[in-house]
Amino acid sequence: MTAPPKGQEQRMTFRLLSYWSRVRAGKAMPSIVDVNISDVPEIYRFTFIINMEGEEGPEFQYFGSELATTFGQDYSGIPLEEALLDTMVDNTIGFYEKVLESKQPHSESSEFFIDGKECRYRSIILPCSSNDFNVDFLIGTTNYKIFD
Repeated sequence: MTAPPKGQEQRMTFRLLSYWSRVRAGKAMPSIVDVNISDVPEIYRFTFIINMEGEEGPEFQYFGSELATTFGQDYSGIPLEEALLDTMVDNTIGFYEKVLESKQPHSESSEFFIDGKECRYRSIILPCSSNDFNVDFLIGTTNYKIFD
């Protein structure tokens, strides 16, 4: 991962939140057209975008290459419901409904066990809206560490 500029926040969750706050430009939520995740090059490979209005319901529009490597699958184009069957996805992104309900960013950090190993994670999911009311996209980032 590319290191952030000197003096910049190290945690990806806070960097994405800061970017989201800038691009919303005083609105309750930015529109997805205002978001260019490559504007945050040091974390975009660790980010995801969920289209809440996919053809078959919510689906991943983008799933960063580092997430795909770590999760063992690129979930781009996969319905969210199907992706949530994966323990890692469910534990690190499964709280997305809190964002839909509150229309506010939500971050979680916790731990769970997978294959008998402890996994600690930190995730954030942020809402986007084309009309500043309905959430039509979610953007987020997650990182974690598995301990033997």
